[in-house]
Amino acid sequence: MSKGNKIFGYLITLATVIAAGYVLGNMFSEYLFQPWTRDGQVRAQIIKITPRVSGPVAELPVHDNQKVQQGDLLFRIDPRTYELAIEQAEAKLQQALASELVKQDQADRGEQLHRKDRGAISEQALVRKKNDLLVAQSNVLVARSNLDAARLNLDFTEVRAPVDGYVTNLLLRFGSQTVANQPALALIDSNSFWIHGYFKETQVEYIQPDNKAVITLMSYPDAPLEGIVESIGWGIAQQDGAPAADLLPAIQPSFDWIRLAQRIPVRIRLTHIPDGVDLRVGTSASVFIDTGK
Repeated sequence: MSKGNKIFGYLITLATVIAAGYVLGNMFSEYLFQPWTRDGQVRAQIIKITPRVSGPVAELPVHDNQKVQQGDLLFRIDPRTYELAIEQAEAKLQQALASELVKQDQADRGEQLHRKDRGAISEQALVRKKNDLLVAQSNVLVARSNLDAARLNLDFTEVRAPVDGYVTNLLLRFGSQTVANQPALALIDSNSFWIHGYFKETQVEYIQPDNKAVITLMSYPDAPLEGIVESIGWGIAQQDGAPAADLLPAIQPSFDWIRLAQRIPVRIRLTHIPDGVDLRVGTSASVFIDTGK
């Protein structure tokens, strides 16, 4: 091979290396300044539907994975106990009202008698009658309050959807005993979906709120979603230093030459969801952030 051909070959090799370096440099710059991660997840608000009163389920009109609208009946607790409580509260209110009338009449008679003849009834007895009337009036207020509470408990036997959403993993059955203030089923708020992208801590400094984002779901690879960065997480769970069984801090061994960057959650608010795309909590997503650089 002639000397000229060798020089030409060196130049071709050098040009190829420079071109490859340029391409790799651009790819690294793109990766650094335009963060991208495959570690993304679909998230949504999950509402724990908790009954306010206890009792067996008497009606269950929904089924698992059903979509419901705000105000739809999810389940009804047997109302008979609470209907009886209303009847008892009404009877006690009538009893309190009757006692109030008696005490009012006694106080009025004592007042009239005292005006006609101050010696016919003592001041002490007159004060006692007035105090008895105040107690009777207070008992009426208590009875009315108890009646309102009983009616409210009856209303609580109907558990309705607080938002539009999806009933998921329904384990409740007809006849099941519900317990007050204990979650009975989960409802996914269909209007609360967002994306959590978990980016390396080395990339977070280039991400700012309101940066545009493109999301690709593993379940819909050909239908990208659009969004914007809403916020960036301020903390993650500490893995080292948590107390062990003997209350001493548990420190994981660290290998300096394979130190891995932590992942910081970045919350993405969705601005466009293509037709035919159904979001499901926990599904995987890839997230690309356009930082504008």
